[in-house]
Amino acid sequence: MGTLGQPLLRATVRHDADMLVIIGGSDSYEVKVAPELLGRIEQFLTLLDGTRPVETLADAAGLDRGEVDRLLTALDSQRLLSDATPATAIPGTTALLELEDLTTKLLYETLYRNPYWQAMQDTGRPVPEQVLHGTIVENYHFLFRESWFDAPVLSYPYNRGARVHLIEFFAEESGHDELILRSLVRLGYSRDDLADTLPLRSTAALCNALAWWSRTDPLFFVTTIGVLEGRDLAVDSFVLACERQGLDPLVVGPMRRHAEINLEGEHGSLTRQVFAEIPAVDATTMARLRAQTHLFVELYDDFYRGIWEHYVAASTLLRRISTLTGEEP
Repeated sequence: MGTLGQPLLRATVRHDADMLVIIGGSDSYEVKVAPELLGRIEQFLTLLDGTRPVETLADAAGLDRGEVDRLLTALDSQRLLSDATPATAIPGTTALLELEDLTTKLLYETLYRNPYWQAMQDTGRPVPEQVLHGTIVENYHFLFRESWFDAPVLSYPYNRGARVHLIEFFAEESGHDELILRSLVRLGYSRDDLADTLPLRSTAALCNALAWWSRTDPLFFVTTIGVLEGRDLAVDSFVLACERQGLDPLVVGPMRRHAEINLEGEHGSLTRQVFAEIPAVDATTMARLRAQTHLFVELYDDFYRGIWEHYVAASTLLRRISTLTGEEP
């Protein structure tokens, strides 16, 4: 038997001689009861109206706790009980503030300490150029696959206001991979070259996780958008690092424009806009959102850590499929 806070009997009960007949849907159950217990058992069943905590039922019905537990277990095994305990919930904006606090804490413990972000913030030491170029490649792979996770959530069925915000975001975000492609073309790579490449495992893992959440837990997926779109960031550390090192403006320009579009469209605020439309988030949902936040931040940290660890020592920029298979693309 699961935990029942305030059990509700989903059946009717009638008295037939020395038996109680419990009727649940199309099924009925005849329960023979000792005459001296019949009245108390019948009273016990009437008390299962969803308003009484389970611990008060024994005294109210004049039964001992062991008898109550056995009766509840028998009824629950036939799916005749449900839990009518009122759900505890908090407003969507309050829920998001809690999740943002948790996310920020985890980001400072992981992402902002990893070698990639440390290098981007270090104005006194140049970042290896292949890491900067590799960031562009992996951003292209990420944005090329963005429809995997942005598209499924567009039909968010639970709230029309939230759905409108998501559709507007998708319309503005669509095609950003084409912006990044311009940077890569300037570096000497064509669309066909990129079609013949694999993303890093950490990039693919982040894309796959977001696609899964978008389909199976759209509310949690929405919590990730603010982080991915640079919530609370006025500047892009990667763009600043590129410009600080004098990278070709025609390489950096599309990346800067991508960041500017996100800033101008307030994409980093999308999560807050959606949660402002959510009237309440129950305790069970909050527990799930908190738990998955840890995994998301770990994957996001791995995304940037993977870029650093691979490209800092990479001899070539593109990981070509044809090189692995020996076939021409």
